[in-house]
Amino acid sequence: MNKGTKTEVTEQLHRYNRNVRICHWINVVAFCYLVVSGVHIFLDFPELYWGKVGFRGYDAVFRLSDWGISWDEAGAMGNRRWGRNYHFLFAWISVINGMIYVGWNLWNKYFHKNLFLDRNELSWQSLKTDFVDHVRLRAPEGASVGRYSGLQKISYLIVIFILSPFMILSGLAQMPAFTAISPELIDLFGGRQTARTLHVVCMLWMLLFLVVHVVEVFVAGAVNEIRSMITGKYVVPKEDAE
Repeated sequence: MNKGTKTEVTEQLHRYNRNVRICHWINVVAFCYLVVSGVHIFLDFPELYWGKVGFRGYDAVFRLSDWGISWDEAGAMGNRRWGRNYHFLFAWISVINGMIYVGWNLWNKYFHKNLFLDRNELSWQSLKTDFVDHVRLRAPEGASVGRYSGLQKISYLIVIFILSPFMILSGLAQMPAFTAISPELIDLFGGRQTARTLHVVCMLWMLLFLVVHVVEVFVAGAVNEIRSMITGKYVVPKEDAE
């Protein structure tokens, strides 16, 4: 080999354990069904209210009719029976899958090693640098390839330990069978209609996270990222000068 030439050398990092990979793909399927079925449920009653009472003609915080879609048109686009059946089914699948994911990765210290932030990552300068890199769609390089950035860790922790539990509780607060056993859950949200509204708002935040997450995957290299979530191995290209 001639001196000074550069050759591409690859290194494989093991990024995800088996539990993370299996739970991730189960959650992908469950989340897709939850979103689609949730939309069908909402179309059957396309208004959101605040408090304990809500019905057609009552003061609403959101009306689909204000966006040009009438009740009849919304009802024709949705299928409430299909939506409810699949929403409840995949909600429980998501809950059980999430409990396994969190329990297993707390036990094997995956969160401690990969998601919990140190003091340097919480500094203003570090968070500012991460934010600029994300806005400019800069792919991670060097040592940062094999780990999450500070903003990624914060977003994952919020989704796992705040948004997901909130979605579960606000969903249970809408179930008469569950609130008959635990009526204080309705009081916690200030009413069943408030729980429904917050449930929808939380889902919008989850969808925003999903959009950003997918963009990040493509920026970092979709083939490599998806392969690593299937096999656990991430290929890191390097230039080795000789």
